[in-house]
Amino acid sequence: MSQIPSHSSVDRSERAGNPGLVLLLAVCLVAAMAAFSFLPQEQATKFILGLLAFLAFIGISALLAYAVGFLQLSGAQARNDVTKIVADTSPDGMIVTEGESRIVYANETYMALSGAADASGLRTVDRLFSGAPEVSEPLYRLAQAARDHKRGAEELRLTPPLLGEGAVGWYRIRVRPIDRAAGAAATLWTISDVTRERERHENVFQELQHAIDFLDHAPAGFFSTDPNGNISYMNATLADWLDFDLAQVGSGGLALHDIVVGDAVALLSSGMGPPSTVRTEQIDLDLRRRDGLRLPVRLLHRIAYGHDGAPGASRTLALNRAPGGEPAEEARAAEVRFARFFNSTPMAIATVEPDGAILRSNAAFARLLPGALKDIGGRRLIANGVEETHRAALQGAIAVAASGGEDNAPIDAALAGSQRSARLFVTPNEEADQRGAVIFALDTTEERNREEQLHQSQKMQAVGQLAGGVAHDFNNVLTAIIGYSDLLLANHRPTDPSFQDIMQIKRLLAGHV
Repeated sequence: MSQIPSHSSVDRSERAGNPGLVLLLAVCLVAAMAAFSFLPQEQATKFILGLLAFLAFIGISALLAYAVGFLQLSGAQARNDVTKIVADTSPDGMIVTEGESRIVYANETYMALSGAADASGLRTVDRLFSGAPEVSEPLYRLAQAARDHKRGAEELRLTPPLLGEGAVGWYRIRVRPIDRAAGAAATLWTISDVTRERERHENVFQELQHAIDFLDHAPAGFFSTDPNGNISYMNATLADWLDFDLAQVGSGGLALHDIVVGDAVALLSSGMGPPSTVRTEQIDLDLRRRDGLRLPVRLLHRIAYGHDGAPGASRTLALNRAPGGEPAEEARAAEVRFARFFNSTPMAIATVEPDGAILRSNAAFARLLPGALKDIGGRRLIANGVEETHRAALQGAIAVAASGGEDNAPIDAALAGSQRSARLFVTPNEEADQRGAVIFALDTTEERNREEQLHQSQKMQAVGQLAGGVAHDFNNVLTAIIGYSDLLLANHRPTDPSFQDIMQIKRLLAGHV
């Protein structure tokens, strides 16, 4: 919807002044002045006092009525009520007319649509849309409804639109009578710019057309039947297979017994079923072409049952099983089984080109060597999955396998970006007349950890044995020294100065034996 510029609304709905009352008031004032000039002085004074008292009474009564709310002054306060604010700021153009052409009210949106800067530039709806022959008939119907005090609604297509933005504008115009307590009957005209809504509808319609076109030209047949067995829809693919005219479909011209051979119709005809359920069946049967020939198909037949168990419309997908039609089901099933086996095996497998570029890999390979699957420069290289020190050996084994060699020894390599390791087996592979290699990888991280632990324990055992031998030899030396110490003590008396030193040596050595 185009942007509506800001305008002030026009409101002429207040009660207009009455010239007759003004003339009567002037006559009364002239008569009072004439009476005052002809009356004697004493009576004139009383007349003036009585007139002033009467006017004072009227003034006090008016003030009291205004204070309690019986009397209200027209003006800005009356204009600023919620109802008027809602009407003034409505996104739809609104105009109220009396009779044929007297404009009582117009909101901001209508003034913007009409391009009027003030009340003098306002135009009624019929004049606003005049000049476009394609809208004359709907405008006439709306004007007739307004004259008859009835409701009416029309949609108009205008080229160019009112505000001049875009090529085409769509407007929804509604008219209804307004009953007022005072004054002549009025008519409310409402104009809504529905151009954006129409564009959305057209986009949805185009998308729906595309979806129907995709379904019609799908590589599989599709048809739908009602509970009575009448074909309500058939796509162009199935109609072409059966050599039927699509104009016959949906008009009661085709039924199941027209396209299904023999008693096989009973397989697709359903009676009552479990309430609120959907049943899908796979059925192999023959369809009948218009020339009487048979077409073997596999049907995926689905029927939804209502809450009372009554069958609804069916949805049936037809796969061509004729020679030269769809690929054999057995081949597709074998391909699926191989793909499941290939991806579920615990051994990592990948096929590579002679330069190490990965052609395909399974899930285990992606888990074990994620670095090899990183896309670098548009290619995924197996060498990126191992540490740099092992890349040359791996690339050499791939080159040998690509040339047809089968004597590659397994390669134990550390994997890049992790603490894991793997043993890689590289064998020749020939695919699409191009040699390459198949790489099988086994995770050897746990095996390497166990080998390192065993090696560490063997080193600790050797150190322990060495320490035990040294301690044993040292203990033998200490025993010999203690024995010689006893011999020295036997040859020295306690009063001998060396006796205490020999005893001290014996005590120290005895504590380490």
